[in-house]
Amino acid sequence: MTDQQQNYYQMVKASSRAFGFLGLLLGVTGGVLTGVAIKGVIGDPVVTGSGAAMFYAAFGLSTLITLYVMFNYVTMNLQISKGVFEVKRGMKAASVNVADITAVRVAETKSRMTRVASEAKGGRKITQMWSVIGVGSGIEIDVSRGDTGTAEMWFISSNDADELSEKLGAVISSKDDDEVTEGEAES
Repeated sequence: MTDQQQNYYQMVKASSRAFGFLGLLLGVTGGVLTGVAIKGVIGDPVVTGSGAAMFYAAFGLSTLITLYVMFNYVTMNLQISKGVFEVKRGMKAASVNVADITAVRVAETKSRMTRVASEAKGGRKITQMWSVIGVGSGIEIDVSRGDTGTAEMWFISSNDADELSEKLGAVISSKDDDEVTEGEAES
């Protein structure tokens, strides 16, 4: 395979409903916070004393949590380049050498909670779960850890799981072919 055929990029996005809900939540908390603050400056305060401090702290924290979720759980970048598969979501990232991936399969479409619950009921253990709010489809990859000899299973959300699985499978098989060719050349 040529280098261009071995490169792949996909941005996984949450549904517009998830964006809408988080935006609405952020707007409501920001509106209440601003409305109460303006009312307190113009006229009689709605809340006073320690109640006011707790009110502003609670709504301020709610706003920060909503922003954190918006920045970290609604988009994820997947990239295959130079023999490395990279996953970046918000402030977290992971990468694995394509040569360490032993299997790729399209995962059954489930919500994150259903996937975790099925694991608790005796399903296959997922070592790392890279998911985006509202995206239930994705792939499962088996990653071989050379130092311990064990295999880990990762779940990675994808808007187009079939294409990602096909591309990753093609890159893996081309790496295997390259290793066989190098082994024959040394003989």
